[in-house]
Amino acid sequence: MVTKLDTITGQELKRKLEGGKPNNEDRSKGFALVNVLGPKEFEREHIPGSINIPVGNEEEYEQRFDKNKEIIVYCASPSCDASERAAKSLMDRGFQHVVDYEMGMSDWKSASA
Repeated sequence: MVTKLDTITGQELKRKLEGGKPNNEDRSKGFALVNVLGPKEFEREHIPGSINIPVGNEEEYEQRFDKNKEIIVYCASPSCDASERAAKSLMDRGFQHVVDYEMGMSDWKSASA
């Protein structure tokens, strides 16, 4: 069964963040914003307010978040497939509201410049 991945544009994400910062601590309230790259890449640059859970560590989402919480994942750029892989893995694990910011950090930086 192939499920279509929900995506968000940089403008949509910017508007969402203007409406309130991510809630990466509460299991079910608000939305989480997650950079799925490795710790070094996250340290180098990330969207303000996001947390780092590298792709391949999807069990951490199960420990931290309710399956109904909105989770927005992103990686480096459209040519990077890490956020898509993480999103599909989360959906396979039963998460209901996973959104891929597929344009990633490269788009975020150019939109914020």
